Amino acid sequence: MKINAVIFDMDGVIFDTEKLAQESWRLVEKEFGVPVGQDFMTMLLGMSHTGILDVYAKYFGDYELGSRIYNWRKVFMNDSIEQNGIPVKSGVLELFAYLKEAGLPMALATSSYRPNYERLFRVTGLENPFRVVVTGDTLAHSKPDPEIFLRAAEGLGVAIHECLVIEDSYNGVNAGSAAGAITVMVPDMVPPTPEVRAKAYAICTSLLDVIPLIKEINHN
Repeated sequence: MKINAVIFDMDGVIFDTEKLAQESWRLVEKEFGVPVGQDFMTMLLGMSHTGILDVYAKYFGDYELGSRIYNWRKVFMNDSIEQNGIPVKSGVLELFAYLKEAGLPMALATSSYRPNYERLFRVTGLENPFRVVVTGDTLAHSKPDPEIFLRAAEGLGVAIHECLVIEDSYNGVNAGSAAGAITVMVPDMVPPTPEVRAKAYAICTSLLDVIPLIKEINHN
């Protein structure tokens, strides 16, 4: 086994956006007078917005209400990021630098749509190191389907079993595992379950821990 490329998720892995997303749901409860359970928020982690209105409609019991909540959250998130910025996760710069020095190509595989991906890199001023970017608006299937990682590996020209996937969500780990990638979870908002641990190659406490993991795998 050898790692010849690294594929990153974005939200919760590179940018600390998930806390803002959860804050938006707490505000939805006040704004719309509806309860939002933790299980629902966890289920949404890693999902693309393709078909998301149907998910909202099923949960809230009304398509029109679900559409209003979706649009309200979209405006809230975009305005908050534009006005206040968003933190970059710990270890991002160090891991990018290591992979660049090691000559390992990088891809981004995010369920977010392209305007959101572009906004985050613009607002933070983070250098974009990715040779390939796959966004949720280009997909037929959302995570936990493996499509996004298979497309990223294909774009890099690297076999998927030689790619390290870095994820923070259950949907993402399931997708990486289903694709056949060496999948690592760096938990953000949710802890690894026994089922997720069984599918992940490793659980790392931060992106900094990914560096010695890659060295160990490639050295062996």
